[in-house]
Amino acid sequence: MKKSLYRYYFSVSVFSVFIILFSLPVSAEKSLVRFDNLTQDQIAFFHENGFDVPKTGRDYVEVVVDYSDESLNGSKLPGKSSVIIPDLDEYVSNILSSQTRERAYFSFETMTARLQEWSEQYSEIASLSSIGKSCEGRDIWALKISDNPKVDEKEPSALIVGGTHAREWISVEVPMESIKRLLESYGKDEKLTSLVNDREIWFVPMLNPDGLVFSQTKSKYWRKNRRKIDSSSAYGVDLNRNYGYKWGESGASTSPSADTYMGTAPFSEPETCAIKALTAREHFQASISFHSYSELILYPYSYAKNISCPDNTTFVKLSGEMAKFNSYTPQNSADLYPAAGESDDFIYSEHKTLAFTFELATTFIPAVTQIENICNQNVPAVFHLIEKAGTYALTTPSGDIDICRNLDSKTAFQALCDGKELSESLPFELKYLCQERMSVIEDRLASLSADSSSDFSESLQAVISESAGFESLKKKISDSRKFASLHR
Repeated sequence: MKKSLYRYYFSVSVFSVFIILFSLPVSAEKSLVRFDNLTQDQIAFFHENGFDVPKTGRDYVEVVVDYSDESLNGSKLPGKSSVIIPDLDEYVSNILSSQTRERAYFSFETMTARLQEWSEQYSEIASLSSIGKSCEGRDIWALKISDNPKVDEKEPSALIVGGTHAREWISVEVPMESIKRLLESYGKDEKLTSLVNDREIWFVPMLNPDGLVFSQTKSKYWRKNRRKIDSSSAYGVDLNRNYGYKWGESGASTSPSADTYMGTAPFSEPETCAIKALTAREHFQASISFHSYSELILYPYSYAKNISCPDNTTFVKLSGEMAKFNSYTPQNSADLYPAAGESDDFIYSEHKTLAFTFELATTFIPAVTQIENICNQNVPAVFHLIEKAGTYALTTPSGDIDICRNLDSKTAFQALCDGKELSESLPFELKYLCQERMSVIEDRLASLSADSSSDFSESLQAVISESAGFESLKKKISDSRKFASLHR
């Protein structure tokens, strides 16, 4: 009903998909098309009806028009159209042919070999495991980096995911480069060494191996996984419409041939089930899911606009800090367009993980010559998120109190500093939640200060003593040390 109403509403001033198709090469299956001079309602039409919209502006959208999508049959699209890339499969083929031995995107095989090599070379801080199998039986690899990678130490943890959508090859490169720098810098760079020692960092660089293999070996501009749809000639489910939170409520398609097909049920796909199980086990404090394109940093909620979020202040602050590294635009995900069943909404709603999506670059598959620069822009932002997984993520109103009770002294004090700044900008009704968590962290620091075997140093004591605004902490430290001395 919704589609037919929109078709009627826009029938006076539209261009038919088939007019666009007439001007394209006969062999083209998909094109990137820009629609200009749109009203906000017309922009909403594309998003609400499950179109594949990689970019949205004030009065335009860029849409992947798939001529094999049966749901487009006879439909009319609003606005003035212009074709950006006539044949997207040919575009993929050109990217592949431009690769060299020195400059190339990771394939599933080269990524697997590199991860195995790293896990052997850096076995003291890296552990490789498969968190599941794809539809076609490929391993979904996860690399954990920590100073004791095979032990759950109850440290603040972060999850970095790439390769959710098959054609977004650049989304694999940033996680892989982040891994490389962490491993190679351990013991050499003080800050990165501290991140490894004081955090548990999980990387899933290629969540959708089947789709990426299909895209690269068949030169296809493919988005989904490679699920064979029953009683249909279509393949694939959009993994970022298949998560359970608010599944199917907006921005997804029920048509198996559509690029945004949401599947038959929440978590119908082994790839999304793998993330569901991993997040249930690890309870991450922060995460990034990499996608392309648009140069954006997005945060929950995605399923609808103007949804109240108790951690919105933290999302805004942390996204703004990460944007200083890559100059991307931070914004609420639904302000770009509402889309339900996506990963950030699920991980945040289920586990209160500070979950972000980075839309990398200005095209789905940048030229191989741009990979290095895109990584240089974004890897520092990854490290910043990992650091703040132990501070903002714990003092925010939804922070994990159990992790607060197990922090090392350096992270604990930084969490108090960040929490103090954060609480000043929180609404009154949420301040007490932040302060509750800060009180637990103060108790942890006081306990560490009285334990001669802990990592609490005299230099840290000096910093605390000289810092203003921590009177409650100073008293707790004094009382704890007096109590310890009486019972020695």
